[in-house]
Amino acid sequence: MFRDESSKVIQKAHAQWGSQWGTDGSPESSPQSDGSPEPTTTVLSNRRLAYTPAGVTQEIVASKMPRRVEPNLDQRGLKFYVERYLLNHPDSPRTPELMDLYFGDEDAMRNVMIAVGLAGMSNLLGNKSMSLVARSKYVTALKQTGQLIASASRDYGTIVKPLRSIVTLALFEVVQGKGSRHTAGSANTHIHGAVALSRSVLPVAHSPNGGARGVLQLMLSMFIPCQMTETPLPPGFFECLKLCKQLLQGCIESCAVDSAFAISRLLQLILTVDRVSFLDEQSETDDLIQQFLAMEAVFDRVEQQLQAAYPFVEHRSDQPSPALFRGKWHRYSEIWGARIWNHFRWARLLLGEHIIKFTAKYPHSSARYISPPHKVRCYSTIERIAEDTLISTPSHWHHPVLDEATAKKYEAPGQGGAGAAGLPSLLWHLKVSGCAPNVPPDFWDWAYSVLQVVWKSMGMQHALALAEVMEEHRKTLQTSVVCRSHVAVNHGT
Repeated sequence: MFRDESSKVIQKAHAQWGSQWGTDGSPESSPQSDGSPEPTTTVLSNRRLAYTPAGVTQEIVASKMPRRVEPNLDQRGLKFYVERYLLNHPDSPRTPELMDLYFGDEDAMRNVMIAVGLAGMSNLLGNKSMSLVARSKYVTALKQTGQLIASASRDYGTIVKPLRSIVTLALFEVVQGKGSRHTAGSANTHIHGAVALSRSVLPVAHSPNGGARGVLQLMLSMFIPCQMTETPLPPGFFECLKLCKQLLQGCIESCAVDSAFAISRLLQLILTVDRVSFLDEQSETDDLIQQFLAMEAVFDRVEQQLQAAYPFVEHRSDQPSPALFRGKWHRYSEIWGARIWNHFRWARLLLGEHIIKFTAKYPHSSARYISPPHKVRCYSTIERIAEDTLISTPSHWHHPVLDEATAKKYEAPGQGGAGAAGLPSLLWHLKVSGCAPNVPPDFWDWAYSVLQVVWKSMGMQHALALAEVMEEHRKTLQTSVVCRSHVAVNHGT
């Protein structure tokens, strides 16, 4: 609403708010003025309204006035980040203390939030200029975070802010990047730094289990980038795992560390498969298959431990919703346990997928150790684990179709206030579940639909890139089916 407006006053208002950016990311044109003051008026939306001072009625055409006074680009980026990446997620900050943690007096965190917000907006709008501003804010935040780290003491209170900034810097990489190996590597570099910084203050005084939970959460997020880029976990990773194990000694939650060790060992084996050429009916191949089968027993044992430490209950809804896979959802006591479960499930799917591949790639070697009933059980486990991953989604992510009350019913309670920081890992888990060997077609359909919703609502390039990978996977399967059909027809004739 404007009163006693003139074009000069309007320009002053724009100067106060910042540059005039339209909804498409480009500057809006300023209204033309003949230099004479406009009559006193009230303008609401695009209607023709009048305001009557001293009994004199003056009708003003609203189209002569600017449609709105836009906030500047920084404010728009921050608003987008807060609304799409911070609030409404199961692990969003919901106390004044957690909000202060985000919106403290540090410029680094503010700039990286603006960078993520502008990156998401630029992706949705296709605005290259906005993307360049986002990258500039990212570089500024990177320098400021380095200064925070340099000035921080070994006290946990001074480490929290740079840690939060580092994690959000990693989030920027998957928002603006296209999911390439370079993007994953860049994000993982930030997480490496966060783990090293966290380890420097362990054990944390007056914190449950010496702060092992927070460090473990960061470490688990390193698995996917390492597997994607085919790089080994650093030696310091295992040293930190051992320290977390000591801090959780005698606690039922120590199985989270056991799960991390099991996943680490599996990734080492997968790295061997990727780097070494194996031949069927060779002793090295037989040994490799036996090591993968031994991992099955390890994962079965860890799964039993997780069920005791982080129990969950499966529920079914009477109302169909695109937010629920097959109308089901899980109830976890907290999001920490839900995340532990999904990291485990992702690795369990990788294990099953490789065992199935061995039966096709090394038929003679695998026949010695993988019987037909064993292969059937492997397929059954893959389907069960993939379904659980999809069903668990509302615990980690708020689907836009859900109202606040319903979303709260489905979500896992969070205490960290991390917002969407865990979403990139979840999306990868969904992709692996939707493309798992021999799962029903609706697994792919539902996982793909979630990726599309995340892309369209948040502008996260990571989601779009994974959706494209899923499309290629389906095309490959369809091509394979057609080829097998042709072979069968030719064989029959």
